Amino acid sequence: MANFCILHFDKIDKMASVAGRGKHNERTREVPNADPARAHLNEQLVGSGDTYADVQDRINAAGIKRKIRDGQHRAVEYMVSTSPGHFDPADRETVKAWAERSIDWARQRHGAENVVAAHLHMDEKTPHLHIMVVPITPDNRLSAKDFFNGKAKLREMHDSYHRAVAEFGLERGERGSKRQHVPMQQLYARTEAARDQARQLAGAVEIEQPARLIMDPARYKAEQEARVREQIIAPLSEAEVRTRLAEDRARRAEASVAALHERVQKVEGEKRMAQEDYKKLIAQVKGIDLGDVLRALGGERDRYDTHLWRVNGEHISVNPARDGGQVFYNHDREKGSRGAIDLVMQVTGYDFRQAVAYLAQAGGRDLAVAAAAQYGARQGEAIASRVEQGKERAPLVLPERAEELWPHVCAYLVEGRDIPRGIVDELHDAGTVYAARYVDAKGQAHTNAVFVRHDAEGRAIGASWRGADPGSTLSGLATGTVREAGHFSYRVGEPVAYKVPQYIIAESPIDAMSCHALLVAEQGGRLAGEYVFVSTDGHGALPTRQIEEGLTMGALVRCAFDNDADGEKLWAKVREAYPDAATITRDRPPAAVKDWNQALQQAHEREQGQKQTPERMRARESRADERR
Repeated sequence: MANFCILHFDKIDKMASVAGRGKHNERTREVPNADPARAHLNEQLVGSGDTYADVQDRINAAGIKRKIRDGQHRAVEYMVSTSPGHFDPADRETVKAWAERSIDWARQRHGAENVVAAHLHMDEKTPHLHIMVVPITPDNRLSAKDFFNGKAKLREMHDSYHRAVAEFGLERGERGSKRQHVPMQQLYARTEAARDQARQLAGAVEIEQPARLIMDPARYKAEQEARVREQIIAPLSEAEVRTRLAEDRARRAEASVAALHERVQKVEGEKRMAQEDYKKLIAQVKGIDLGDVLRALGGERDRYDTHLWRVNGEHISVNPARDGGQVFYNHDREKGSRGAIDLVMQVTGYDFRQAVAYLAQAGGRDLAVAAAAQYGARQGEAIASRVEQGKERAPLVLPERAEELWPHVCAYLVEGRDIPRGIVDELHDAGTVYAARYVDAKGQAHTNAVFVRHDAEGRAIGASWRGADPGSTLSGLATGTVREAGHFSYRVGEPVAYKVPQYIIAESPIDAMSCHALLVAEQGGRLAGEYVFVSTDGHGALPTRQIEEGLTMGALVRCAFDNDADGEKLWAKVREAYPDAATITRDRPPAAVKDWNQALQQAHEREQGQKQTPERMRARESRADERR
């Protein structure tokens, strides 16, 4: 009988799930099918004994620059085993050698530093190994997709693991098998359901106690067996019917999967055909002879210079392009380009639509389509190049002001966020903060607080917005806003000879305003000196203009980032960008809170001595919902 190597993996997207897997592997919680008397045979081969901490520490140490999204896979757990009975549990030397070889395979696949935990379990029927991996790529991205995306990668994964452990007498499983791994939770549930059914059947069996001396034991035995069959056969028949129905459903599901696979293959075939059509179109575009176009336009080739044409009294030369195709140059207008569309537009004065129509009439549909595709591609490349050079950008569309909604937004900032009314009014009067109405796809109207971004000359270059309705979690950027182009910031106070200017950089406009409020309270109600409050709007680009402006004028740059891992990553990014800047400091909110708005609310409650009334508690819950 063949003995197979077994490899299964699960991608884990929540740290709570990592903690749960860790407790199972570390045996800090009950495992239904494990024998407690053999628990001492288990062995931790990699890790500290706290899988949750091992995964989190690796992610923190990696210095991943991109923000980790909700739903992004934090870890991958491999479970490797063999066919039942292949290993003798008493032969610990062989079992451990197999486990070490499996760990080496994982290290070669993911990098040694990314294999953070491994547990060998000997307290269940078959020895098996759990390996916990953090899927960090060689270019320092957290991406499980790079390792598991696509059938080819998965086949190679199983092939490479088999090669690693084949010397232990193990074979590879069937390629393309439809068999599916059954998660342990489902297996436990099925086992327990079967046990319950057996207990119910056993409890339903009644053996009649003989009321007299049995003269014919054989007859009595036959009668009791018939009674038992009556009590058991019917339930078993029902169970058999249910089993057959389940098998039918499974077969139908397998047929659906096969049909889906067939559709995927069809789509991939269509994609390949489209790619081939595109290649043909490019070849056709490069094959358009501009001389033929000029001839159709009434042009005549010069008798002495075969590259020169005369058309409508103008002189146009046509020459080969370096990448194939042709380019033209109008010597009278001192202007050139490439492509049939440009040539027709220049000679005739047609617009794009008219030029395409002309080519369709003169050379047919295929010629017109190919020329239009070439023209569109070149226009797109030209626009992209101008954007990269800063010569062009998408138009900025700031949310329309809705002054009638300002009382609503003002109440959200003052009462819901505890930002002093004076700060809110100053920013509103300056046009830096205002109210806007947003209507979603369902036609529902929402009230938003808008925070405007300005460049060094004070021009509005973008905006971010946040929902101001109770419990709202909506937020975003105004259309045309480029996150790296500028940041929300404002300046208060006047330079004072004995006070060093300060630049306070927080992670959101509300946190920046909260820092402002806390400093005012700290200094007795009035700021002395010059202050600039800046928001990074999350964990994207650093506000380099404001930071470098502060460093140039000898200001103290205070990085007031959140009290969490993202805040630490942002601080690390600052230190990496400005390693020698002695006047950049890290300010953290009090240990009990996450951000500076929470710190402001906590300070406000202490100052006012407010009790936790139901209204206050509801307001705090609403703010907590917004942060989540």
